Amino acid sequence: MTVTAAEALAGVQNAVAAYSHALDAGRTEVIPGLFTEDGVAEITGQGTFEGREAIGKAYAAFAPQAPQLHLVGNTVLTSPPGEEVTAGSSLVFLARGEEGWAVQLVGSYQDTLVRVDGEWKFSKRVTTFQL
Repeated sequence: MTVTAAEALAGVQNAVAAYSHALDAGRTEVIPGLFTEDGVAEITGQGTFEGREAIGKAYAAFAPQAPQLHLVGNTVLTSPPGEEVTAGSSLVFLARGEEGWAVQLVGSYQDTLVRVDGEWKFSKRVTTFQL
C-alpha cells in the first residue's frame, strides 16, 4: 500500500505525541513499545540504548520527579513517504518548580520510523540538546 506524505506525517506526529505524553505522565513503561524490537534511542549526554529492554531500563530512570512538559513542534518529514520515513522536530522542555514553569532546555529530535502492522514505530530516535 502506498503511503502519502499526509498519512506519513500524521503517523509520525502521533508517535511523537505519544512519546511526549508518556514521558510527561511518568508512564515510562510505555516508551519501549513505541520503538521497534531493535530500536535505538540516542540521547545526548545520556547514552545510546539499543533494543526495547535497554530502552525500558534507561527510560525507567528518567521518570519525572516533578511536573514536566515536552513541547514538540515544527515536525517535518525529511525523506519521501514510504514504509520508512525520517523526520525532524523541535523540542522545548519545561519543568515546574517553586517559582512556576520554566524552560529547562531546548533541542531537537531526528527520527527514523517504520510502519509495523499499520502503526508507526521509532527505529531510531536521536535527541540533541542545544546549550
